[in-house]
Amino acid sequence: MASEDTDEKEATFFDHLEELRARLGRSILYIVGGMAAAWVFRSGLLMFLEYPARVAAQRVGIDLPFRIFEPAGGFVLMMVIALVAGVVISSPLWFMELWLFIEPALKPHEKRYVIFMLPLAVGLFVGGVAFCYFISPRAFEFFFRINQSMGVDVELTLKPYLYFLLRLLLAFGAAFELPLILMFLGYVGIVNSRSLARWWRHAVVGIFIFAAIVTPTTDPFTMTFMAVPLIALYGLSILLVKIVEKRQSIQTTQQAVTSKAATADEEWDWEAFYGPQPPGGAGETQE
Repeated sequence: MASEDTDEKEATFFDHLEELRARLGRSILYIVGGMAAAWVFRSGLLMFLEYPARVAAQRVGIDLPFRIFEPAGGFVLMMVIALVAGVVISSPLWFMELWLFIEPALKPHEKRYVIFMLPLAVGLFVGGVAFCYFISPRAFEFFFRINQSMGVDVELTLKPYLYFLLRLLLAFGAAFELPLILMFLGYVGIVNSRSLARWWRHAVVGIFIFAAIVTPTTDPFTMTFMAVPLIALYGLSILLVKIVEKRQSIQTTQQAVTSKAATADEEWDWEAFYGPQPPGGAGETQE
């Protein structure tokens, strides 16, 4: 009997692995499809990614040439650009696959949160990428002015520049999922709004450590560039967890009232079926 239970558990575990493999495979296909769509517009995407550095160069008054020193460097860069664009374009689809993998483990009343959680996850990821892109000209302007103060001519090799910017875009997209992660942890009871507010100093230190690890450079400006919006998102997360706690409190109260009403109905049905009991108890008869 024990061996049969063990075999059933192992089969269930391998079934989950098989489902995970299938969903990862479909997610990769979505990204490949996004890459194919991005490849058609590769020239426009290259100009789009060069724009932050060119704007920063105009602000500091320099002519910025981009250089490629490898024979196949341009092709490799176009493939990398298409890959990152494919990840962003297909994010609603692979977020959906992630949700469908998690969904069977949730209770029926928890599954309705997909209407809110899935768009929020996609919006936060795309919002993080967009925030990084629109603020990046200021970052490059800062770097260029530092180089000028050192008496160094600013020239950029296209490959390191694009790798730096693309990794920063993806890092911001992933980091902006912080409110959603903390809201989920609050929903399952691992954290609560009071503890998050009480440990905000530790959270700030942790965010700066995370930013130092994720950012592709070691300078403090880029680390702060990522850490400041994450600290603001941490404050937003506290408010979201409070909303989740309030909704859970309302649901608990409603369930308690419903349960009490159901118990009262059962007692009333019993009395209606058996009739009122005599004053002296069930063992006495009326004279």
